[in-house]
Amino acid sequence: MFGLFGDKKEREVKRLNADAQVIIDHARQTFRAERVRDIAGLTAEHLDRARKVFEPNDIGLKRAIDEYQRLHQEARRQRQDALLSAFTLVLIYLKAEQRGEPCQPARDTIDGFTGEWAHTQD
Repeated sequence: MFGLFGDKKEREVKRLNADAQVIIDHARQTFRAERVRDIAGLTAEHLDRARKVFEPNDIGLKRAIDEYQRLHQEARRQRQDALLSAFTLVLIYLKAEQRGEPCQPARDTIDGFTGEWAHTQD
């Protein structure tokens, strides 16, 4: 009976893998290069922070996701577009880590985006 609507985990994996590229493409099409650079820098900065603050296990990932969902909502309320995009990418990355190997494309996409702009960061 529960299989009637398909595998929820499989749908989430597909969504995470697709959403990473969609968010990056949206940023590139919507913002000037300086803002895209800021988004990449903020994403990298917050991914580093998440790795340092939260333990690399299921509980640590859950706490990191909860923290960044809260920050995401705050950025949305304050209409901080660069932070909102960065926190969206961080959330995708953390959820992709939680899902493991099937979500490697999402992590690779985000790593490629932040790496593309790494040479411009202080």
